[in-house]
Formats: sequence, structure tokens, C-alpha cells
Amino acid sequence: MPVLPQFIRLERLIYGDAAHFTGMRTAQPLHRKKQGRARKLPVTGAATGTAEIRWDGRVLPMMQERNGVWRVRSRSSAYPVDLMTGTSDLAAAKARAKELLDGMGPRKEAPKGTLEEVAALYLMIPKKCADDTAAGNISRLRSVVAVAFESDLGSVKVSRLPDLWHTYVAKRQQRQAADYSQRARVNISINTAMRQAASIFRRKLWPHYRRAGVILPEDCATVEYLPQPVLRPAEASDADLCAAWAALAGTDRDLWLAVGLARFAGLRQAEILACRGKWILPRGPGAVVQLQDHEEDGHRTKTGRLYTATVLDPSLAAYLLALEPEAPVIARPDAARWLGRSPQQWLRQFTAAPKPLHRLRGLYADQIQRETQEAILARAAGVQAASAALGHTTTTTTERHYLTPST
Repeated sequence: MPVLPQFIRLERLIYGDAAHFTGMRTAQPLHRKKQGRARKLPVTGAATGTAEIRWDGRVLPMMQERNGVWRVRSRSSAYPVDLMTGTSDLAAAKARAKELLDGMGPRKEAPKGTLEEVAALYLMIPKKCADDTAAGNISRLRSVVAVAFESDLGSVKVSRLPDLWHTYVAKRQQRQAADYSQRARVNISINTAMRQAASIFRRKLWPHYRRAGVILPEDCATVEYLPQPVLRPAEASDADLCAAWAALAGTDRDLWLAVGLARFAGLRQAEILACRGKWILPRGPGAVVQLQDHEEDGHRTKTGRLYTATVLDPSLAAYLLALEPEAPVIARPDAARWLGRSPQQWLRQFTAAPKPLHRLRGLYADQIQRETQEAILARAAGVQAASAALGHTTTTTTERHYLTPST
């Protein structure tokens, strides 16, 4: 092989043989970028069509590996796919891909809609809660969004729901990130707000939203609640309260009845407002209030259960038993508004509880527990005295064979 001139050898080294002989002077990079393993190759064959597969309304791309095996790959966030078919034949690869795609289950739909749309649908669709409760849930959601995102419902897409709860907790705690490890009094109100707002996104309501075109994220109602401290009930001057309440019988009959039904029968505010004479039943020397759903009076109990509340004050029991069956206990035109204000204001002199009328239910429960324990202790003392008088070594023999069963 003859020795080439120095410049020819240099040209061949830089441009290659073809460049020298064809006159090309197109410089190529000395270090080429390494190609990836997967690359899309042109499809050959008239019967194979294009390298795509249609499945469940989607068009998924197919790529051929260097070894000829077809691969289905989609980087869609709504339905990511990465499947190897194991064959180089395109028709067989498509058939195998459909089998694998069918085994993946239903596709994941992308979230769609705004929180304002959800709120409007929530008020219209059938659900267990009453209309006023549903309106309260919507109002709570508005306040949660206002605190977390400083925005209204119409400006927030449903896709932001998973971030709503953590952001709300952090804002209420005045932290950069939510802290779920510490017990704090504020956690009680935070949990209450999130529980009420999240009830709008219960999974049982999703089909109604879906039919209207609103798609919720899978984890939209996944709420992590904060640990709550155990708080003692607010102090209340029960003895002073009972003495002042007794004096109301001759000065303000409605206030006497409202406070009396809460303190000596344990009724809630809505139950006091709806209570009629037919709810009062005689029981021994006293009376009980029978609580159940009364559709004719527009009242439904909070739990749906039927139960009776014993009236602990004899004078209140006698007055209630004398009422006409259809007569309301609080008979005044502005009963609802008055009940939410006047009794609460009058009770603030006896308790610092934020809801004074509701605090009386706790005092009622305390008296029931106290009198029940006293009755149990009195009965135990009586059984012991009878057992000693009969000369029994244990009270079991006395209770089983000598005492008359209580009815």
C-alpha cells in the first residue's frame, strides 16, 4: 500500500474516506450521543398498518425494541402504560397487548370540574342529610377553601382537593407544614371543619357527580384527622342555676320551660322547639319525654333511635303532663329565634360554656348517673342487711332464693 501524502491522510482521519472521494466537507462530532435501547422503527408490511393500538377509546403508541419485540408505552398521567408483548409480529403483538390491557382494569379518568360545580350538584342530588344540613356543609367547605387557598369555590378545580386538607391544617396551625403529632385545643375545631366539608365528597355520591360530568380524584376525601385533647366540661354553678330556674316559673314561663327541658330532661335545642304535649307520657309518679321521628311535626331525631328521657323535676313533669296533645311546649311566634338567644344569654351567669343550653345536657347526665349510683348502692346495702338478718354467708343466696325480683 503506497504511502499517502500527509494531507490526504489527515482528510481521511477527519472526514472519512467518503468525504475525501466525494468532495464532502461536512464535519461530524467526534463523540456521538449514545442512542437509547428503545426506538420507534417504521412498520413494514401492508397488512400491519400503523404502529398504534386502539383500546377503550384511546390510541396507544407501539414501539419496537432493537431485538424486534413490540412494546406498548404511554406516558399519559391519566392512564400510564408500559407493556412488553414478547413478539416481533405486529398482529400478534396487538392481540397480546389487548389481553394485557384488559387485565389492568378500568382506566383512570382525569379529574374534571370545579368545587362550585360540586356544591351546586350536592344541593340537588338525593342524600341522607336535610337541606339545612347540606347548606351548612357547603358553607363550611367555602370557609375551608377560603382559609387554605384564599379563593372561592369557582376558582378551585377538583384536582386540588387532595392538597386542600393538609394546606388547611397548616394555615390553621400557622405552620409551613401540617403537624399531626401534637394534641392541641385548636385541633377540635379543625377536625370538625374538615369532617363537615369532606362529607360532600363521600364515595356514595360520586355516581351522581359523574353523571353530571364532574370527575373527583380518588383520594379527594382522604382526610387525616388531628389528635384531640380530652377537655373537661366547662364549670357550671348547678345549685345556683336550679334555684334561679325555680323562680322563673312565676315570671317567665317560656324561659322556665326551655331551661327546664334542657336541665331536667336533657333535650336538645331542636327537640325543645318541636316538643308537643303528645310527646309527654306518664311513668310511675313522674313523666318521660318520648323522642322519635315526628314527621307530622317536621321533626327528625339526630340518631333516628326511639328513646325516652326521664323528667327529673316533679313540678316540670306535672306541667308537661297537663298540656294538650298538639300544643307546643314553647308557644310563641318567634320561638326558633328566641330559643337561640334568650335562654343562652340568661345561662351565661351560671356557666362559661360556649353553648350554655347544650351544657345543661351534661348536668342532666350527671344527675342521672348520680341518682343511679345511689340507687345501686342503696340496693346493695339493703341486700347485705337482709342477708345478715337471714344468717346467709353470702348475698348470692339471698338474691337468688329470697328477694322478690324487681319489675
